[in-house]
Amino acid sequence: MEDEKSKDKIKPTKERIFDVSIELFAAKGFDAVSVREIARGVGIRESSIYNHYPSKNAILDDIFQYFEKELIKMRPPEAQDPAKLNELTLDVFRERVKRTLNILKTPKMAKIFQISSSEQFRDERAKKIILHTLIKEPQQFTEKVLEKMVENGTIKPVNPKILSVEFQYPLFSLFLEYLLLRSEDSDTSTVEEVISNHVDYFLDTIRGENRKLAY
Repeated sequence: MEDEKSKDKIKPTKERIFDVSIELFAAKGFDAVSVREIARGVGIRESSIYNHYPSKNAILDDIFQYFEKELIKMRPPEAQDPAKLNELTLDVFRERVKRTLNILKTPKMAKIFQISSSEQFRDERAKKIILHTLIKEPQQFTEKVLEKMVENGTIKPVNPKILSVEFQYPLFSLFLEYLLLRSEDSDTSTVEEVISNHVDYFLDTIRGENRKLAY
């Protein structure tokens, strides 16, 4: 514990402000945390905060920008280039889910997701992250991939729009359940298994195989 505190003190002050703010905003909510409390958590004077951030809102803006940048990593490298859609295989769906889980397993990202979820009805930035980055963008990407795979004969003829919703929306709910369990240090193995079964069933379905649900 002492080693961790020592490492934190080595970090640049702005980074420490950033990290402490995440912890406090996740635990108490943005409105309930004062700049004075953040400064106390960092171990600096309140006035020193303003050497790095003009306001508490600017800290939250930095947190959301960081979150969006990290979420882009959910996309496999080859999936980030529209010109390479023809090269994608069915493994892209499993790879994206794996990448998403790896990101959400990071304590910092899990806490920022918690902040985004609690602020989404009050803050347009949080709303954009939840609605676009975590829901709409993955669904639209899945739809594009399915369209291309149907066109290339990689999968059986399906309705890409309907199938992309059926694949992506349950995943969002499952990822949310996963994060809620992690937030209370509960076992996540069951929901991780359900996520894996969901992906397997989806892939078997678009291949045309008939596989019984395992959950």
